Amino acid sequence: MKDIAIKAKQASRNLMKIDKATRNKAFDSIINNLNNRKNEVIEANKLDLEDAKKSNLSSAMVDRLVIDESRFQSIVNGIISVKEQDEVVGKMNELFKREDGLMVSKQSVPLGVILMIFESRPNVVIDSAVLALKSSNAIILKGGKEAKHTNKILGSILSDSIKEYAPEDTIQVLDSTDRDIVNDLLSYKDEIDVVIPRGGKGLINHVYDNAKMPVIAHFQGLCHMYIDKEADLSKSIELVINAKTQRPGVCNAIETLLVHEEVLQKLGADLFTRLSELNTELRVDEKIEKTFPNNTFAKASSEDWETEYLSNILSIKTVSSIDDAISHIATYGSNHTECIISEDKEAQSRFLNEVDASCIMINSSTRFNDGGELGLGAEIGISTSKLHAYGPMGAEQMTSSRYVVVGDGHVRG
Repeated sequence: MKDIAIKAKQASRNLMKIDKATRNKAFDSIINNLNNRKNEVIEANKLDLEDAKKSNLSSAMVDRLVIDESRFQSIVNGIISVKEQDEVVGKMNELFKREDGLMVSKQSVPLGVILMIFESRPNVVIDSAVLALKSSNAIILKGGKEAKHTNKILGSILSDSIKEYAPEDTIQVLDSTDRDIVNDLLSYKDEIDVVIPRGGKGLINHVYDNAKMPVIAHFQGLCHMYIDKEADLSKSIELVINAKTQRPGVCNAIETLLVHEEVLQKLGADLFTRLSELNTELRVDEKIEKTFPNNTFAKASSEDWETEYLSNILSIKTVSSIDDAISHIATYGSNHTECIISEDKEAQSRFLNEVDASCIMINSSTRFNDGGELGLGAEIGISTSKLHAYGPMGAEQMTSSRYVVVGDGHVRG
């Protein structure tokens, strides 16, 4: 592992030399080789899915594991989108010119070597690799054993694709299933500049506890949607349905719905019927139980408010005001994605200014908090940390900036 980290560091020192034309040739090579070996990728993925069934993985984990024809094409489209973006490294932004003629600017620079540790989601291999290449970072990718076959073939494709255009150790995909190597990698603070964990709470906490380098966490998505008293109710129903049921096992699906008590009666019957038709399990507070006594809802416990289900389960709580909604989110939210449904501009403004999350949605499904949907082409993750990035991380968020000062023999008096 030490040798892998050293090689990544050496590769990172040469990546800023690569020009746009060369980088684009590397992207084209990745796209062509992926397309040519698509059947190999899908067959390898089937092996992982078979192992997942034998291991009784959760439906959410299995859903994240799948690479079918549609998701394969999404991966390719993501590479194309990243390739077509403006260059993000090396660009100079002039800040000011001093009275004595000294020029002060800032330049975008790579973070260096990124260690990416993730569970399931084999698409992360390609997304992270192309974003690292775009931002001139070297990257070490350590996936979980549940995607070992898919990750291995994707790593092979990446290595074959970039060898003519970038240092061979720019992208290293580790195929070992030995968990001990993670602790080794987390100790190499001189070679690895930042670690990005993407997975469950156990993984995130383990990385936080053991990493010797900075951590940018993609933590759990305990996302809320608040239906305000001034909400458009027909709009609200469709937003809840999409945010909960379109793909329940992802981090930007809502887990808790907060409903203002003034619209509960009008909204409830239609909403609960629609969710029931979609087999959504509802866990509700006492007020909803009393308001709709003929329904067989499960009663929400205190644990429900702090649970990321990653399943077709929705907890619903009644609130008496926007203050109650904001307070609940402050207590239980995970700084991922929070939404308000309201036609009241003042309520929208308060929610925007008082709720702390990497992405705030106003009259929009939480499912849009995604790098591809927000114009980044792909994402290495959704940071719930505020340092160094907050929200979806594309190529630009994988850079830092440094000052560049240009003079003509200037000395300080």
